[in-house]
Amino acid sequence: MFKLWLKLELLLALSSVFADPCTITIPSDLPTPQPVILIQEALFRPTNVVTEVQENEEITLHCAGSSNLVVALKQQTATLKCQNGQFYSEEKDQEYALADLKCTHVPTSELLVTENACAEGAGVFYEVGFQVNDVFQSVFTICYDSENEHALYSRSLVNGAAQSFKINDSTRRAFRADGMRFSTTATNTLYTNKNQVSRFKTLFGTDQTFINSTSFLARGHLAPDADFVFSYEQLATYYYANCAPEWQVVNAGNWVRVENAVRKLASSYGSDLLTFTSTLDVLELTNPSNNKLIDIYLDKTEVIAAPKWYYKVVMHPNLPIDIVFVTLNNPFANVGSEVEFCTNVCEKYDLSSSYYEEASRGYTFCCELNDFWTNVMGDSTPYYDLPDGWSYKN
Repeated sequence: MFKLWLKLELLLALSSVFADPCTITIPSDLPTPQPVILIQEALFRPTNVVTEVQENEEITLHCAGSSNLVVALKQQTATLKCQNGQFYSEEKDQEYALADLKCTHVPTSELLVTENACAEGAGVFYEVGFQVNDVFQSVFTICYDSENEHALYSRSLVNGAAQSFKINDSTRRAFRADGMRFSTTATNTLYTNKNQVSRFKTLFGTDQTFINSTSFLARGHLAPDADFVFSYEQLATYYYANCAPEWQVVNAGNWVRVENAVRKLASSYGSDLLTFTSTLDVLELTNPSNNKLIDIYLDKTEVIAAPKWYYKVVMHPNLPIDIVFVTLNNPFANVGSEVEFCTNVCEKYDLSSSYYEEASRGYTFCCELNDFWTNVMGDSTPYYDLPDGWSYKN
């Protein structure tokens, strides 16, 4: 009898070893709308077009948000086990194809305000992601200064291994003001063309020419949606805490070129690239009537500032240095290299673009991080909070 049980256990073990794995092929296996996908209790971060899930391993699907369910299972959160190459629901006693397990609607992310200090105490961490089975799964992190109502930085990983097959979703989500003193409605109003025309008339007179139907301050992402792989991650970036007022011509000009360059760099390495994205200073524009410089804020209480600079820190083990891309948020400036406040290394590291010197698109240059930080903060050590396993280059 003992030998029989031993043989049975051996057969079961062998069947598990030689069983076909389940596979997730992107994008063909993904339903629309996609549920949040977890593998081994962590957000799914694919490194190949086809991901194998081994026999008896589990995946979790979660449709975050009110009245949102995995439609076929009638559950908000569902766990499926890989058995003989198929995803199996023990609760329903049925096999399912992942492509058939769509959500009622696109999962709704959350912004979690923590009590964890960041930037040497200048702000606190906001985690953006999804609450799944009592565990918060973070997509990216914002270090936020709530007193001055702006992000000190947004920190995110660009999955270089997945850039070639990420989901290209044209869906856009309304921005939300979670974690801010301003309500979503009030912040929406600040960005309207009507408010901007009124604000600039107050600042520059009724004949102001800065704001019109094609020239306006847009919601400039810090951690951009296009950096992420899945629709639910991309749409999780739509928080006012993760943006600042940016001239649309800059946003769609040299700043998007910077974002594209970073994704191209991540893709060339085929692995995670760490970014910190932020802004510097308050934009000043010249009043033509008296040549005085005027600070630009969207609101009359002067809280929501249009920054003078956007910048993005880029780190990767294979990079010889930690790089910073810097873009001037002023398409009206007639400037050139004289505005560079650290040594421009774009060309040295093959990161240049023929458009970067065009101020009308947002004058752009690159610096080594230590050089940048010394000139901006007067300190050689940046205040960014690095994830485990990451370190600065000397």
